[in-house]
Parts: sequence; C-alpha cells; structure tokens
Amino acid sequence: MGPERSVTRDRERFELHTFEQAIEWVMDAGRMIKEKIDANPISFETKTSHSDLVTEVDRKVESWLVERITMNFPDHSILGEENINNRTSSSEYLWIIDPIDGTTNMINRNQEFAISIALCTANRAVFGIVYDVMGDKLFRAVKGKGAFVNNRKLNRLPDRLKLENELIAITLPWHNAEECTAYLALVTKARGIRVYGATTMELCDIALRKLGAYVQYNVKAWDYAASRVILEELGCKFSDLQGRDINWLYNGGVVAAPPEVHGEIVGALDLLL
Repeated sequence: MGPERSVTRDRERFELHTFEQAIEWVMDAGRMIKEKIDANPISFETKTSHSDLVTEVDRKVESWLVERITMNFPDHSILGEENINNRTSSSEYLWIIDPIDGTTNMINRNQEFAISIALCTANRAVFGIVYDVMGDKLFRAVKGKGAFVNNRKLNRLPDRLKLENELIAITLPWHNAEECTAYLALVTKARGIRVYGATTMELCDIALRKLGAYVQYNVKAWDYAASRVILEELGCKFSDLQGRDINWLYNGGVVAAPPEVHGEIVGALDLLL
C-alpha cells in the first residue's frame, strides 16, 4: 500500500470513528432535552424579536456538545448558533452545530424540533446528523456512504419530478411586501406549501419524500449544514436563490430540491425577484 492510500485510509477511519462518537453525543443530548421538557416549563429569552427565541436548553445542549468536541478534538474549529466557545483554528475540520432547530416549536408545541450537527472541511462534507428528538428519528449520512433514518437506508430521490406535483417548504420575507409578493407567485406553481418552523425538519422531509423542495430567503449555515450532507447523498441540489453553488459557511437565500424541481424554482425566482 502506497503512502497516499495509507493516509486516505487513516483519514476515513478517523472520520468514521468521529461520526460514531457524534451520534452518541446527539442521542445523549436528546435525552437531556426530553428530561427538561418533562420536568418543568421551559423558560426563554428573545434575541432579535419576539419570535426569535433562545432557551436555557439551547445553551445547555450547545455547551455540552462543544465540551465533548473540545475534549476529544481540541484543535477543531467550531461554529454554533448560540456562539458558545465558537473558535477558528488551523485545523481543516469545522463542526457546525444547531443545538435546537425549532426552538419556538419546542416551547409552544413540545415537538417538531431537532438537534443538528455537521462536520466538514473547507471544500467537502464529512458527515451530517439530525435528530428529531420527540419523533425519535435519527437522520444521518457520511459523505459517499448513503443516508439513513434510524436503521433504514434512504433511497435516492426520483428523477423527472415536476414542481406542479410537489409540496414545498417556503419561508416568506413577511417584512418586505414587494419581495413577499414574488415568493407568493412561486407558491402558485407548486401543488401546495408547508411551513414547519424548523429548517432541519423541512429538509429531512425531502429525504422522506414528504416534501419536494425547500426555499428560504435567509438562512444560516447551522440551519442547513447537517441536512445538506444527508440530502446531497440522495441527489438533492443546494444553491443560493440564483442557482449558484454555496460553501459550508454560506448565509443567505437557499433552494434545495431534486435537480429538475430545483431548476424550475431557480428559473421562476429569476423572473419574479
């Protein structure tokens, strides 16, 4: 075995072992959240508005995950939504964490929220994990090795889908009436829309074929990174609203859909926005 192949095998072993550790951490964090929900009403604070919330649980989960990453991989970079010990290092590896995607759902409904964690480098995904805590669904993928929900391998998304036959998840810019009108025109081209209030849940429902696309006018890297790894394993395309490729730290408008539906959406947005 040549030295280059040996390095590649060592890297693969390391990344697989890291993936298995991360699954354990996510499942433990899910149990912590369930205990909190069962024990007492969850207190919360507002961040940028009355609908942008953070709880003690968000902070506790992110802190707990960051502690485990730091203990095991002290040189890795970390980007978390709540900015708990975020850091940039010389390591090629970056962890992207959303401790609870769908905080408002957790507070108001005690369901439809998820823990999301991804590992990537500057130019490639390593793995993504999304745990639907109350639904007890663990979505996961290692780049190049397929995607799974619990113990079931997910099928690649079908070819030749049409937007007119699909339900899409879409988040509208309600603060901007003119821009919102353009998105509403896009809605008429789909069979219907669904709004969950949790990006990870919407994206993972594309993997389950419950939704056909996701359109968001402004999203953060931690909202979509883990789900993106999972969906790209199934043939889903991610881009900005103009159809351009996005990196793993991109923030802004996103379209995620199987290629033909993705093309229809980007083409419609190009005419409307």
